[in-house]
Amino acid sequence: MARLLLVVGLGCVLLAAASEPAAASDQVAALLAFKRDIYEDPFAMLSDWNSSDTVPCLWSGVSCSPPLDGRVVTLELSNSSLRGFLAAEIGSLSSLQKLILDHNTLMGSIPRAIGKLQNLTVLNLSTNQLMGPIPSEIGDMRKISTIDLHANRLNGDIPPELGKLTNLVELRLGNNSLTGTIPGSNDSVM
Repeated sequence: MARLLLVVGLGCVLLAAASEPAAASDQVAALLAFKRDIYEDPFAMLSDWNSSDTVPCLWSGVSCSPPLDGRVVTLELSNSSLRGFLAAEIGSLSSLQKLILDHNTLMGSIPRAIGKLQNLTVLNLSTNQLMGPIPSEIGDMRKISTIDLHANRLNGDIPPELGKLTNLVELRLGNNSLTGTIPGSNDSVM
């Protein structure tokens, strides 16, 4: 019986160990999807993002915690002159805490998958060319404390789901074409 428990115990250890590389490869795949949707990178910020790497922790703009374990916690590529789109796969970076991509030329819409970033505390997509509405799924990011979407081309109503974000202390939506009031306030956005 002790031998059976040992085998079962080892099976659990092997199963747990096998899941770590899968998590790292999912992170790499999500970041490579982000890179694929960037069609201009004049400062070669993404040049060290290599598909043969099993862990992305040493890539430019990527931070992991604890270092080198493959769990991406920060993607920060501010002022990098990146031109392209924000890939929906970004939503599969489940450990991501900070997504900081301001002062680039990101176009298209904010993907609905952004709501899957349950550990995100800082979202800064300001000073880009993002268009369309703010996805209501943004209200699913319960740990978020800072949302900065100012200076884009966002339009439509401010989603009422923002009112569910009890940890939110900074919300910047100016210089867009948004309508309505900020949930939980009496002030108009305009």
